[in-house]
Amino acid sequence: MNDAIGIPLNCGTIAGGTTYVFRKPSFNDFFELIATPITRTITAESSSLITQDDKQLTQNVEATTITDYTLSIKSLLPNEYDITTYSDNTNVILAPDQYGVASGVSAGNAYLISSSTEGYLSVVKVTVDEVTGSTSFVFNNYISNSLAKEISDSIDTRISGLNATTAKPIFTTQNHTTSTYVRNSGCWAADLDLTPISPWNSTGGSQRAGTLISPRHVLFCEHFNFHPSVGATIRFIAADGTVINRTITALETHPDYAPFYPDITIGLLDSDVPSSIGFAKILPQNWENYLPSLSSTYPLPCLVLDQEEKALISNLFELDISAIFVPPTDPTRFAFYEKIISGDSGNPAFFVINNELVIITVWTSGGAGGGTSIVRHKDAINTMMGSLGGGYSLTEIDLSGFTDFS
Repeated sequence: MNDAIGIPLNCGTIAGGTTYVFRKPSFNDFFELIATPITRTITAESSSLITQDDKQLTQNVEATTITDYTLSIKSLLPNEYDITTYSDNTNVILAPDQYGVASGVSAGNAYLISSSTEGYLSVVKVTVDEVTGSTSFVFNNYISNSLAKEISDSIDTRISGLNATTAKPIFTTQNHTTSTYVRNSGCWAADLDLTPISPWNSTGGSQRAGTLISPRHVLFCEHFNFHPSVGATIRFIAADGTVINRTITALETHPDYAPFYPDITIGLLDSDVPSSIGFAKILPQNWENYLPSLSSTYPLPCLVLDQEEKALISNLFELDISAIFVPPTDPTRFAFYEKIISGDSGNPAFFVINNELVIITVWTSGGAGGGTSIVRHKDAINTMMGSLGGGYSLTEIDLSGFTDFS
């Protein structure tokens, strides 16, 4: 159904005689096109509700189905990508829509081609099947008391009925020169503690973003040294608009860093921030017990930031050594989605759990976004924090109130 194909360099010809240079991506390329098959039900003789792990599904019996695909890029390159298609069968139409979903029309094969501005190329061969007399499943919702429902509802209930244009900006006034900041009460995330997010530093201005992970430590990305330098001033804004400036006195990069992974640098401040400034928590090591369905088929919404300090939404579908995102397919969420672009690197992505920010990654790659998994590197980060000094380590979010599916 979904097999990556690698064609030797300089010998691929498809679609109107156009020649492409193909290569099968490896881990060292940090680049892969993922096409996940999803079953679309056309007709069914009968339907019933069932529960599977943390999901409520509709089970369709004696159904006619067709294969669609959700398309996403797994990458740690700080670029954006384009996806094009070529079909073996002229009856197959498999072009991605704005949400990254490619819809099958009739049975046949298609090639999905993704390339970056640096010449990387990934090709995936997919098969569209039309099947009759099968059993299919359609997602309805997450079950009550599941962490997935909490994560989804924490964002969906906040954005419901809002105008994305006015509800995305975190600040109505943001003047870095005069140090004047006024928080936007109409922002969909305004009731959350957004104070760990730094809007400015003296090295990069609104770029080279940092996020507090303790009262004394700031998380940055490392690629291209895209973080403030030692001696730089970094700024945090209290809920009432009070400006808190601190100086970065030391930096430490993940000991295993090699472009572009693990893309983590920790900075030490000259003193603790006051209690009016919060810090982000992380997931516990056993988080997978609480999110058994997280995948490209069942992604979860995250609050994500860019260099303009907008509260955006992107869907997380993989959290392994890296965190990989895909554009939301829900129209309401998609209204709050924007591509991650050059200059956004280092900005954070969060789950919202029990009204708290739980940091998942900081941006390395563009498009829907991607970066190093923070929870995967908890021990290394704690070691770095200890080496820098300051007396703090990472704080885990308490998940004991949610169902453990292990």
